[in-house]
Amino acid sequence: MVVSEEDEIEIPQVVNLSNVSVEAVHAELVRANQVAIRNLEAEEADVNGIIVGAATAGTFSGRRVVIGAINAQQTDLRESYVGGVRAESISVSGATAMMVANTIHAPEAKAAIVAGAQINAENIRAGVLIGRNIHGNVQTLVEGRAALAAGVLGGLIAGLVMLTGRLLFGRKK
Repeated sequence: MVVSEEDEIEIPQVVNLSNVSVEAVHAELVRANQVAIRNLEAEEADVNGIIVGAATAGTFSGRRVVIGAINAQQTDLRESYVGGVRAESISVSGATAMMVANTIHAPEAKAAIVAGAQINAENIRAGVLIGRNIHGNVQTLVEGRAALAAGVLGGLIAGLVMLTGRLLFGRKK
């Protein structure tokens, strides 16, 4: 199918939103204040006090936002709650379920899972933390030795349960 110039959809360069609820936004630059957006796609997004289902951006900056998932090159979040964020560089203060990045700067953050090559944290609490270079005050729910011991113990118990099941309920000739 050949698309003519008349059929092409033009992407707006700048979208400014305030006090609305929208299904989808796709633009070069998105500025939003007090908005609910289901799907946001932008080269640059600067948002304040919004709720977003999913966001894809080159650069995403937000303050007091609630977001399901973000996929971006650079992400800067303040006082925010995020389900998952994947970026090249993340700066976050707030709570996330999962953050994965090459570089993570977390002045004040809580997260279930944190994974990054370079992690700088002034104060971070994480359930599981995986990183090559970690600097700062980090508190984890499970540390390396405890995770190893839990894995070995769990494997041993699972093996014993399977062996017992085979002995009790195995085929009899």
